Amino acid sequence: MTATRTRPRIAPAPIPGPAGGPLLGMARLLRSDPLGTLREGFARYGDVVGLPVGPARGPRRLRRTVVALRHPDDVRRVFADTEAFTRRTTAYAVVRELFGMNLVTADGADWQRQKRLLQPLFTRAAAHRYAALFEQEAEAVVADVGREPTTIDAMRTTERYALRVLGRTLFNDDRGIDDDTIAALERLVPVVSSQLHARALQAVRLPLGWPTPRNRRFAETRDALHATIERVIARRGDGSPAHPAQPGCPAQPGCPAQPGCPAHADLLGELRGARDPAGAQPLSEREVRDQALIMLLAGYTATATALCATLHLLGRHPETQDRVANGGEALVRAAVQEGLRLHPPSYVLGRRVGADGAEAGGYELAPGTDVLVSPWITQRHPELWSEPERFDPQRFAEERDRHPYAWFPFGGGARACIGRQFALLESSVLVRALLERFRLDALDAELPIDQLNTVRLSREVRVTCRPR
Repeated sequence: MTATRTRPRIAPAPIPGPAGGPLLGMARLLRSDPLGTLREGFARYGDVVGLPVGPARGPRRLRRTVVALRHPDDVRRVFADTEAFTRRTTAYAVVRELFGMNLVTADGADWQRQKRLLQPLFTRAAAHRYAALFEQEAEAVVADVGREPTTIDAMRTTERYALRVLGRTLFNDDRGIDDDTIAALERLVPVVSSQLHARALQAVRLPLGWPTPRNRRFAETRDALHATIERVIARRGDGSPAHPAQPGCPAQPGCPAQPGCPAHADLLGELRGARDPAGAQPLSEREVRDQALIMLLAGYTATATALCATLHLLGRHPETQDRVANGGEALVRAAVQEGLRLHPPSYVLGRRVGADGAEAGGYELAPGTDVLVSPWITQRHPELWSEPERFDPQRFAEERDRHPYAWFPFGGGARACIGRQFALLESSVLVRALLERFRLDALDAELPIDQLNTVRLSREVRVTCRPR
């Protein structure tokens, strides 16, 4: 289903939207229930909604309008025109404060250099180098479930799988991520999410150097994150292959060139060894740390959350589950894509209009305007998806005339998530392994969702596994 609209002339009229409260406008609702606020706004006002923030009266500098866009034509424009829609938002500044300078947070020439260095490491072919490793870890999950009917916490199961995969692919450690690091991540991730959310939405964001209680807590979380990744990197070593090269390696004849072969560098070693044919400076050790940190956090939280949501959806739809179980690899991948349609971990993405202003949805947007696009919302657009709330992997198993930005759980444009091929393959392998051995029965009607900087699941997700 495709929807490409005829664009009206740019109108100087105010963008339609709710009035909000007299003192804060829509700020409180955007903070407490962003998805509900966006859903209601789009349902009432259409594909472009203006959300006032700040007092309705008084100095203009105290109030602004956040513009939310739903139509995929506008989503494409936001991602494609990086001069008109910049990443110079408060949210990205806060992410940079916490995670350092990596492919997510860098900009301009620095980002271009990092992208050239990292892109060859994350192609579809590069992801498939690890397919056998993913299969080994999926089989370990199957073995842990056992041969008797049992109820698992799907969130914990997918988190542990993701961490095992990360330990082996990122740090070439067959033991996976060590228990101390797992405990640190389980403690830190909820704190990171809540602090990012809170700092990004502060009316007045004081410099981190100011020793306020809130700033001290934020700095302590940042330092704990850096200490965690530095400990893992130190455990890994200097970036040379973790074991001596084996006979038959492409570099040394005789080594079986397969994923997980100890002669092959892990992603950490590849980050350190990445070189740009154009001669740009390689990654510094600090940049390697920052890249590894964002990969660890994204691979742990986003991949596990999306995987858990897919297992839950399959467990709530037994007939669809049976079709997927018997439908081959393409339909398994389609189920993962459909899970990402209904439950994208990054539920809202922000940009800020550049100095020359911009246009979207037929309206002029002033310089400095904050703009929101939401995969969660657009991926349920009734003009793009028939029965948008229904779980139907067949949508992705067949060729469809679909707008390229009807589905964008990994973002879009040149800044789309570089790890998307890894995430799709890693997720598909586990789903396939579980469906081959078990029937899944999700015991909870709904997923327990927390809306912070990304969607997180706030408690256990119970799924009963019965041997087929």
